[in-house]
Amino acid sequence: MTVSDSTIERPFIRARKLFLVIFIALLGAITIGVVATQAPFLAIAVLLAILLLLALIKWPDMATLLVVFYIYANVGPVAMNFYGVPSYIAMGFPVILTIPLIWYLLVRREKLVITPVFQLLLLLLVIFTLGAVFSSDITLSSRKLIDFFFEGVLLYLLLTNVIRSPLMLKRVVWVLLISGAFIGGLSLYQQATQTFDNQYGGFAQVQSDFGTGVETLQGEVVQPRLSGSIGEKNRYAQNMLMLVPLGLFQLWIYRSTWARILALLFTSLIIVGGSLAFSRGAAVGFILLILIMAFLRYIKFYQLVLLILGAYLVLWLFPQYGERIATLSVFTDVASTDSGAPLTGADGAIRGRATDIFASLLIFQDHPLIGVGPGMVQYYTQDYSRDVGFRYLTDDKQAHSLFPGIAAESGLLGLICFVLILYVALRDLVRARKQWLESHPDRSYLATAFFQVLISYIVTGLFLHLSYMRFFYLMLALAVVASSFKEADTPVETEAIETALVPGV
Repeated sequence: MTVSDSTIERPFIRARKLFLVIFIALLGAITIGVVATQAPFLAIAVLLAILLLLALIKWPDMATLLVVFYIYANVGPVAMNFYGVPSYIAMGFPVILTIPLIWYLLVRREKLVITPVFQLLLLLLVIFTLGAVFSSDITLSSRKLIDFFFEGVLLYLLLTNVIRSPLMLKRVVWVLLISGAFIGGLSLYQQATQTFDNQYGGFAQVQSDFGTGVETLQGEVVQPRLSGSIGEKNRYAQNMLMLVPLGLFQLWIYRSTWARILALLFTSLIIVGGSLAFSRGAAVGFILLILIMAFLRYIKFYQLVLLILGAYLVLWLFPQYGERIATLSVFTDVASTDSGAPLTGADGAIRGRATDIFASLLIFQDHPLIGVGPGMVQYYTQDYSRDVGFRYLTDDKQAHSLFPGIAAESGLLGLICFVLILYVALRDLVRARKQWLESHPDRSYLATAFFQVLISYIVTGLFLHLSYMRFFYLMLALAVVASSFKEADTPVETEAIETALVPGV
């Protein structure tokens, strides 16, 4: 009876692997021991990092979920600003997405995913690069260019390559809802307890306040505008609004009562937390979101009534929000009058935003091809505001509107490219919704939810320029993934995710 060479070599291979593991363990123990004698806290951090790395190598998809939570909860900037963590560590954490990427490409031998949207992003990168080269200050412009490469192009490429199944996308959605509920819950607690001087580790920040019109013996009552972990109130509201359709559509995706209860709880915390930013743009976006869902017949009449009652409850609890929303009536007044004094009745913030937007359009008019360069609009708006007439700006301001800002920064070429990115993503989501409506309703719901996410961003973007771009490109990547599934994917993933995430199912 002969013994094959493979049978003889197998024990030696195992012995070499065991020796290698022992050697790495000893080397790691010695390193940690040496570091511990000098800096014990650093030694603990190194040990935890090693354990995390080993866990991610064992379960690569966990890296994706961690990065999604890390980004959407804004952990990196909080770690930098509140705990002094170096920027290359705090902002470089998403690099662990390379672990699942290597696992898919080298271990599972799957192909690199290159989508049409990614090709358009590369084209936009070229346009931004040209704009930076020909800008008035290439050093300043290069900062925004570098941000776009890492937080836009690279993040998009990594996410679209490590989320390859409906099951994984559903898990990512739950992580997004958990992150939003966590931040929104902190904001609700902060408002309920009136502890506005406590920022809760940087995850419940307060940026500014506004007068409510209520007078007491101490003067006018002011309402702080909460800004969550981002530290910017309108961005906080925009980010929370993008999570709302994802939360609502879980009610249709899952049959499990537990899953629906969790989704309803998380979505409620997200809505209330985002409302405490008192953003008028987010209010407009929320109304449009509900109208679209009603038009697509996802919301029944009684559900629409419940949503209206819920909105009324928020306005009853926070009447100051109603006062702010009422100021938007100035736009209807402008539309219905022929007077030559537009926005004269608007508050300073609205007149300032209008000035920023029209100044950006004038910048675009003077730099029509490739714009003034990424990140450079703010250095032009003050001078151009003199020709607008609404309000003279006393400092450098951003465009405060998505499309005028893109046009001023990157010209007509950049604007066309950016619009094509949105168009292709939205078109593919519409197609996916129709394709899976009968055979895989859960995928159809996901596609519709992400369609609403992008629409919500566009609507709020009418009042905000493209900043904190990692949040937008994260959602853009997930939207493209939601529209790219094939028939070969297994049809049992809804039950699998319920079993994996919801106890008792």
